[in-house]
Amino acid sequence: MVEVSNDYTDKKMIHYYKTTIQYDGTGYAGFQWQNGIPTIQNDFNLAIKTILTGKVTTMGASRTDSGVHALEQVVKISSQNPINCTSFVMEINKIFPSQIRCLNIVPCHWDFKPASDPIYKEYRYYFTNFKNIPLPNDRRFISNFSMPLDMKLISHCVQNLLGPHDFCNFTCTGSNVKSTVREILFCELLEINPQTIFANSELFTIPKNLTSTYQLKIIGNGFLKQMIRNIISALWIVGSGKLNAEEFIKLLNGPKNEKRLWKVAPPNGLFLYQIKYPK
Repeated sequence: MVEVSNDYTDKKMIHYYKTTIQYDGTGYAGFQWQNGIPTIQNDFNLAIKTILTGKVTTMGASRTDSGVHALEQVVKISSQNPINCTSFVMEINKIFPSQIRCLNIVPCHWDFKPASDPIYKEYRYYFTNFKNIPLPNDRRFISNFSMPLDMKLISHCVQNLLGPHDFCNFTCTGSNVKSTVREILFCELLEINPQTIFANSELFTIPKNLTSTYQLKIIGNGFLKQMIRNIISALWIVGSGKLNAEEFIKLLNGPKNEKRLWKVAPPNGLFLYQIKYPK
């Protein structure tokens, strides 16, 4: 019998592991456990319950929004009994639903904090700008904005994201955080071939005729809820001429503007790409 929970309080549990998973977030209400709602952590816990004995707790590095994907999500497992790391990956992948895969597992220190220890987190958002062109049937992993976009103007705004800013205008209402200031360490908008990004992936299949998309690569010391999706949507509004670059830059530094000109961008184009920890 195994008892799985989502936070660690029992000091007698002495075996700690860092595991990396990836998932297609389509149809899931994000990573974090919610009672009676399909989440990645729910399925992760159910899978662990079938192969481990004793009390086990799990803790994720990032909550990720509903419908958002992850190439590298980190989960800490605290287990009453030791885990055989050699066989764990193969065993749990046999149990996981097809949208989740475990990549690796290694022992970690007891005080490892997956959410607060990272040096940075990297997200990538993929979108197309097709106008009056039939979209691929499989659009789970790439979003589309159909109005004409001035990509040079968008790139100018992207450059201004670098550094510390107050992102109070780029988070969802009701977020319970002490500060809305975050620092962007790297930000770049490129046109890329998505086939090269996902060439060796079991989970993320891109339609073969889709060979060009835009990729916003953004690295920061932390992100607010729906922050990247709000940034993307605001960039689209700038690129379509409904918001000028100066207004966008002003919104990056507060104060809070109660009236928002955009809706949150779709989650399907957003990936938690990697999480970097100190060595």
